[in-house]
Order: sequence, then C-alpha cells, then structure tokens
Amino acid sequence: MLELLFLLLPIAAAYGWYMGNRSAKKDQEEISNKLSRDYMTGVNFLLSNQQEKAVDLFLKMLEKQESENAIDNSSQFEAELTLGNLFRSRGEVDRALRIHQNIDSNPNYTYEQKLLTKQQLAKDFMFIGFLDRAEKLYLELCEEPDYTENALHELANIYQRTKEWHKAIEIGERYRKLTQSESNTSLSHYYCELALQQKQEQKNRQQIITYLTKALTVSPNCVRATLILSQEYALQNNYLQAINTLQKVAKQNIDYVSESLPALIQYYQHLPEHLSEFEHYLIHLQQQKASSTVVLTMTHYLEKKSGTLAAKNYLYHQLEKQPTMRLFHRFIQYQIDEVEDGNGKESLKLLYNIVDERLKQGFKYRCHHCGFQSHKLIWQCPSCRHWETITPIDN
Repeated sequence: MLELLFLLLPIAAAYGWYMGNRSAKKDQEEISNKLSRDYMTGVNFLLSNQQEKAVDLFLKMLEKQESENAIDNSSQFEAELTLGNLFRSRGEVDRALRIHQNIDSNPNYTYEQKLLTKQQLAKDFMFIGFLDRAEKLYLELCEEPDYTENALHELANIYQRTKEWHKAIEIGERYRKLTQSESNTSLSHYYCELALQQKQEQKNRQQIITYLTKALTVSPNCVRATLILSQEYALQNNYLQAINTLQKVAKQNIDYVSESLPALIQYYQHLPEHLSEFEHYLIHLQQQKASSTVVLTMTHYLEKKSGTLAAKNYLYHQLEKQPTMRLFHRFIQYQIDEVEDGNGKESLKLLYNIVDERLKQGFKYRCHHCGFQSHKLIWQCPSCRHWETITPIDN
C-alpha cells in the first residue's frame, strides 16, 4: 500500500496546482471543493485497504484533469505517467502502453522525461512478456548513466528467462564492475548453467571446469559450482580432488551439506585407505550442525565399522538431543529388526509406516526468501526468482 501511496504523489501535486488555480475563480469553488473531497476520499480508501476503489477514483480524477487541459506541462507529464502506471498495476497493460507511447512521441516533453517514459514502457513490455521489445529499450537505457544500473539488472532478468546465458554473463559482468558488488550469486549461476549445457552436449570437459572455476571466482560461496566441479573430478577418476572439493561445501553454506554427503560416500568407497578421514569429517560437521542427514550418515558409517549395536546406541543418544522424524524413523527400523514376531513387532511396523508416509508427504526444500516449498532442489526459486535461496529442510 505504501508503494501505491508514493505512486499517487504526483496526482496530489498536480491537483494541488489545479485546485489552487481553479479556486481563484469563485464560480469554480464548488468544483475545487469536490476535487479536494474526491482526493481525500481516495486516500481514505487506501488507508482502509480498499485499493481497487482508490485506483478507480484516482483514474477518473486524472482522466477529467486531462480532458479539461487544466494542468501545466510538467504536471501533465507526471499525471499521464502515473495514469499509465496505475493501469499497469491493474493489469490493463494495453491502456498503459497507449499512454506511455503517446508520451514518448509527444514533442513537447524533454529528453529526460522521454527517458523516464522509456523505462515505464519497458516495464509494460516485461509485464506482458514482450521481452524483445523490453530488451531493446533497456539496451538504449544502458547508455544513460542515471538508468544504467537498473537497465542492466532488468536485462539480466530477460536473459535468465530466455536462457541466453552468454548474454546474461556479459550483462552480469558489466553490472558487477559498475556496482563493485561482492555478492555475485546470480552471475555465478549463469556460469553454472553454461557448464551444464556443456555437460549435456558432451563437449570439451576442460571448458566445463573453466566455467565452474569462473563461477567460484565471482562468487566463492557458490555451492552449486562446487557440487558440479566435484562430479567432474570424479568422472576423471580423481576421487581425492573430488573429495577435497566437495568438503568445501561445509564452509560455503552448511545448510547444503546434506546435498554433498551421498556423493562423498561414493568417492570415499574408491579410497578405502582414507575412510578414517571421512569419520573425522563427519564429527567436524556434527560439531558445526548436527542435521538429520549428518547423523544418519554417521549412523550408517558406524554400523559398517563397529556393528548394529554401536550404531543404534549412537542414534539413540542423538535422538534424545535432536528429536526429528527422520531420526525417529530410522530408530524404529532398528527396533523392528530386534524384536521377535508378534503384536509388538506389528505395532512397530504400523508406526514405521505412518512416519514413512508422513516423511514422503512433507516438503524437503524451502526458500528462505519467500517461503516457497519443493520436493526437489531448485537453484533458482520459481516464486521469487532469487538464486540459491532454496535450502534443505531438516526434518
């Protein structure tokens, strides 16, 4: 609602001038008072969360204002621009486009006013999916210092949607140099996307590593690049390098460790002489964040190393500290394996199946930016479009 209030400020300014001018004429005092009342009515609609009524009222006011040619050139520009933006906010983009295009072709407006209009036109085209037209406008605005940063940001959004990753990288690099930003998460994922394209097309594997290295250069905490890079080393049978790479995930973002452990187990199986290092790594992870995945991985490792009893005792103590559905689910399985056939075992099996079904129904990942939930890991949230904000849920 606050955004809409700010959007309507030009209307207030235009109407202030309008009513001041008209109130000088006694025969128009009644009209001026009505306009004032209409404006306050619109504000009250906004404050009471009746935005649709407020927008309808302000649109009628602006249309009347335009039809009577009652405002000066500057105020008219602000009123027309606001009118177009209001139409777009209502989804009436055809009317917004017509208004903004008329402003753009009006010879009475200044160059700066035309630039602001082009920006709104580009938003109109983005809204209805005419990305090629929006791209053309944003490319023009890139050359204008006051509009460069926003235009580059929007161009990156366009190339993400069209999956033109080379263009996205070019724009992303320009944006990084312009803003001197230390957070280049989006750019790192553009490089990851190129690396995946190379993998799918089975092209030069060295080029894949080059892209992934570049991703980690622009954003050292890019977990996705680390995961893919470790896979590449494993495909080259360089399991020690794959392990060293994968273990960096814990430093990059501890929340993604669960995504690295299945592959890490496979790599260590090729290097049995290093298994003791794997145990030390798991202990280190548990000290940092004893997630269910870490605990279950350690349980499995202890079962292989020291037997079922040691694994069960370890799991029992962890369950006391951190009662989660996944740990409870595994502990029930140990109980089922131990008890003799009978009603007790059948009851445990029923309980196991209930918990199992509950785990299958629950989401495994959640976006910490917008709350979107998913059953699989998605690197760009389909809801808020942020990169690397969907993380595993520890349940």
